[in-house]
Amino acid sequence: MNRITNFIKSGRACYLHLISVFFVLHGYTENYPIISVKDAGLLLLIYLAAGLVLFGLSWLIIRNRIRAHLFATCLMAIQFFFGAFIDFLRIQFPGSLFSSYTFILPFLMIALITLLLLLRKSSRIFSQLKVYLSVLFLLLIVTDLVLLVYKSLSQDPTPVAATGNIQVCKDCPKPDIYLIIADGYPGLKSLRDNFNMDNTPFLDSLRKRGFHIVDSSHSNYNFTPFSVSSMLDMNFLTGIKGRNSDKSDMAVCYTTIKNSHTFRILSAYGYELFNYSIFDFKGQPSLAKPTFLPSRTSLITAQTFTARLTKEVGFHLVTTLHLERFIRFVRMYDLDNNNLLKKETQQQVRVKSKAPKFVYTHLVMPHYPYYYDSSGQANPYTLLDDKYRSNKNAFISYLHYSNRQLLGLVDDIRKNAITPPVILLMSDHGFREFPGPVAPSYYFYNLNAILLPDSNYSLFYTGMSNINQFSALFNTLFNQQLPLRKDSTSELKD
Repeated sequence: MNRITNFIKSGRACYLHLISVFFVLHGYTENYPIISVKDAGLLLLIYLAAGLVLFGLSWLIIRNRIRAHLFATCLMAIQFFFGAFIDFLRIQFPGSLFSSYTFILPFLMIALITLLLLLRKSSRIFSQLKVYLSVLFLLLIVTDLVLLVYKSLSQDPTPVAATGNIQVCKDCPKPDIYLIIADGYPGLKSLRDNFNMDNTPFLDSLRKRGFHIVDSSHSNYNFTPFSVSSMLDMNFLTGIKGRNSDKSDMAVCYTTIKNSHTFRILSAYGYELFNYSIFDFKGQPSLAKPTFLPSRTSLITAQTFTARLTKEVGFHLVTTLHLERFIRFVRMYDLDNNNLLKKETQQQVRVKSKAPKFVYTHLVMPHYPYYYDSSGQANPYTLLDDKYRSNKNAFISYLHYSNRQLLGLVDDIRKNAITPPVILLMSDHGFREFPGPVAPSYYFYNLNAILLPDSNYSLFYTGMSNINQFSALFNTLFNQQLPLRKDSTSELKD
């Protein structure tokens, strides 16, 4: 104990570093097992480096190591805990000047300048405060380590290859399977009722290519992670609170995707999985840059000063000041991802493989932002503004563009596939960005088009929901007897 106490007093147990270790470890533990050790470790290195830079700058002004450490630690604390602080003010003083950036940012600036001047003039060594901070962060780190060990030991160890009661059909053909998710693509009824648009020509184009269109299909959830995870696991989600912004719900969704029953069955049949989606598979992280999903380390950093400032003040720059460069910077992620994931899919089609393939491609289209008009011309940057999220004309124009892109991808797969493939072209949910209230059912009406080599669509029935997609597919392809779930919907909050 004396050695630990002396170590802390000596200054070698630096609270400037400990605060970064605590923050990252706490976020990693809170979101376990969503975030990888590699990503969390990289984030920690960035924060440790930032702390050293701030310490160096502080020392140039204060000219004292201990007091420079204190000031740099104060800056890191503002970075780490700013979101929680401002949320507390908004709860205590809703709509007040005290909870607005107009007050908070100047107040923080004045407080930091005052603290910097006081520390520069002070001759104190703050030995007790140094020990207190070091002990505090060490205790917090140990607490999170204990919780992390408990979570890791209680984690479901079921491997992807486990099949449960699945009996593998050895004589069944194993065609390549392509799952293409067109994010936010609404169903025919929703387009007719809410947009006065008849999407029959697009559906007829799919029918001419051999697709079966599921009439009145719908998703089971109205947000992407919930819909995709339940579809791949062929079951409803349990233990969720029902909020798209809830971290524990996201953990359930992401863990369910990685351990989904669909992947277990495909692995049992010898399929090789290719991930061109916005989600992580086991051993295959997504190639997509994080966008509207709270993925990777953004789950840890969402409440930091820089993240909140970018989101809320940056949102003001986008929606109020209409700064073109900033709008394009924050809105182009989805377009870049779409181009990348589509290109990877087209390249994979041309690759010969001894094992059958399962390729999951997730395109954020026709979901907002609406990048192109119906002729394929890039929309002006003003249409990437959030206020155009509910612009029906912009959406319909982008939908026509998306239809051509999806047909082109389908044609490319059909033309270049080595053997006749299975193609599932569907959406995770319907359109949600309505300018006014609508019946909740419209959030769920979606696209569901299936292409099977033998054209046996008897199990794909009218009113079918996403949760039964792979049960019907495996029962058809592999003579399984997987149960079908009730075709119900659950409206979740944002």
